Amino acid sequence: MRIRSRMLPPGWYPLSRSECVTTIEEMVAGVKPLPAGTKVYGGIMPHAGWFFSGKLAARVFCLASKAMQPQIVCVFGGHLGDSPPLLVTDEAWETPLGDIPLATEFYEPLRTRLTLKEEYPGDNTIEVQLPFVKYFFPKAKVLAVRSPQTQQAVALGEAVAAIAQELKLSLLAFGSTDLTHYGPNYGWAPKGYGPDAVKWVKEVNDKRFIDLTLKLDATGMLQDAALHQSACSAGGAVAAVAAAKKLGATKAQLVDYYTSYDIMPGDSFVGYMGVVLEG
Repeated sequence: MRIRSRMLPPGWYPLSRSECVTTIEEMVAGVKPLPAGTKVYGGIMPHAGWFFSGKLAARVFCLASKAMQPQIVCVFGGHLGDSPPLLVTDEAWETPLGDIPLATEFYEPLRTRLTLKEEYPGDNTIEVQLPFVKYFFPKAKVLAVRSPQTQQAVALGEAVAAIAQELKLSLLAFGSTDLTHYGPNYGWAPKGYGPDAVKWVKEVNDKRFIDLTLKLDATGMLQDAALHQSACSAGGAVAAVAAAKKLGATKAQLVDYYTSYDIMPGDSFVGYMGVVLEG
């Protein structure tokens, strides 16, 4: 069996099973489930190290898991420009909570629909989510694919949903993206530095992308990220929206929003949103 090894160092997420479990349980303490009968089709969560955005990602997965335990969890990653989607083609992926089986039955059907390249190890956008997936969806397989920041993201999401329907497999679609990367660490600071810059990121740049996401406006999300640098992996979020809509999603709910500035103030900071995609 081809098992993909962990690539990220422990600063991203814990090394041991016990520390992962303890951390996750602390992150989701007090989370109230969605109203009874809520249909969930996936979500969008950030992908920084757990210290910064793990709490928000954990809560998105937690809420979805309380509403549905699917056979397949699809995680759309990002950090791509306009290249073809990158598909993880291993058979399992190592996590501190045990190996996760990958949804190999999707590989050939996806290749018949889309131009794909094999995903190379080392990107954080998917790996950092996997312990959450293993914890909240212990019986699920994972489909892992990185999505470009183009309209290909919509085609990718719709193809994944269509294949799940053809194979009669239940699926939740999650998209992995952070929002505005601001400050000297990222070479982008159009509003200078200090409280006014933080206010602008929160109330203007990130808010515009969040509002488009809550409207499930895939094209608007892609355009906004391209024009305003409001998301680093808009393709991942868009693919999740497209898949969820094809499966039946009609609305989205903001779980929470904050920035790394709220955790560790400084001139450089990143925005994080958590969204649940609902019917």
